[in-house]
Order: sequence, then structure tokens, then C-alpha cells
Amino acid sequence: MMGKAKKPFRESTLYPIFFMIIITIVFIGILATFYQATYPKVQKHEQLSLKKMILKSFDLPTNNIEDTFNLYITEKKVNDLVFYQARKDSVLGNCFLISGSGLWGTVNALLAVSSDFEKIIGFEILSQNETPGLGGRITEKWFTSQFKDKRLFGNGKIIKFTLVSEENKIANNQIKQITGATSSSKAVINMIYREFEKIKAEFSHE
Repeated sequence: MMGKAKKPFRESTLYPIFFMIIITIVFIGILATFYQATYPKVQKHEQLSLKKMILKSFDLPTNNIEDTFNLYITEKKVNDLVFYQARKDSVLGNCFLISGSGLWGTVNALLAVSSDFEKIIGFEILSQNETPGLGGRITEKWFTSQFKDKRLFGNGKIIKFTLVSEENKIANNQIKQITGATSSSKAVINMIYREFEKIKAEFSHE
């Protein structure tokens, strides 16, 4: 009797597995090459976006980001805390990268405070994972601009904010909460309290 003809490898049960492994390796290689090629541009864009947001937190012009940033902003460090100081004729204030837990993930923001650490100069959300159309509205200008010029510290303690309905007018240290997203609104305020306490602690040990 003649022996059975040997099946071609492409007809074997191992061929699909082998084929998928090869395809996966090829695509991983393509993605890795693309990542390496675009990483410097992505990093530069992220740095430029951060500089723009820092300038915005001090109400400085952003039409020429690099030149304006280099003119007015200096990166400084106190102990392990890195921050950005704005200066014209005198110190305008200090800007800090802060983060906290939102409803669905981490919220990253910038908090700019006066040189005496008593008043908020500006507040900007850098990134968040809140629900689009609800908690995600914490990035909206009407919400973040409420913190501008609010007193944050006095008589040796943090001054607490009071949340009010979005339809209300605000006074003193009241903040309009986002309708349907009370948890996200509270998360932002709690982040500011908690991170500001850490900032004050670092400067007290300077």
C-alpha cells in the first residue's frame, strides 16, 4: 500500500495559529515604528498645550505661547514640589499641577494662586474621564472661571466653598454645581482642598 500523502502545512491545524502570530508580530512592529516616529511630535504638542494652559490660568496672552511663556513663567521647585511662577514687575502668583479622583477616573488640573496663597488666580482642567454631557462639563469655561478670585485661605485655614444650583447667582465663596453631576462638582472642590493642603505643607517646610 502506498503511504498517505503528507498534507501541506497551510492545511494543517497549526497553520491558522502560526499565521496569526506572524500577522500580530508584523502589526506590533508597524505600531512600534509609528510610535517612535511620532513620539517627539506628540510630546512637543503636550508640552505646548501645558504651557498654554498655564498662561491661561494667569490670564496671560496665548497667541505666541513659547515667547510669552519664556518671558513671564519660570519653573521652580520647593522640596519635591515643582510649580510655575508668573512674574511681570512683581510675582503674579504660582501655578501647581494637581490631581484627584473624579467619579470615573483621575482628574488632572492646574491651580494658580496668589503669591500670598490666599486667593485663586485661575483654575484649568487638563484631563478628566467624567461622563460626557454631565460630569465632563467640568472642563467648561463657565464652571472653571467661577474659581477665579475666590478666597481659598484665611485666618490660618482653608476657606470652604458652598455648592449651589446652576441656575442661581453666586456670591462670596459659592460655586455653581453642574446639573446632574453633583459628584463630579464635589470631586473638583475636594481635589482643590486636598492638593492645596499638600502645597501649603511643602511651603511651610521650605
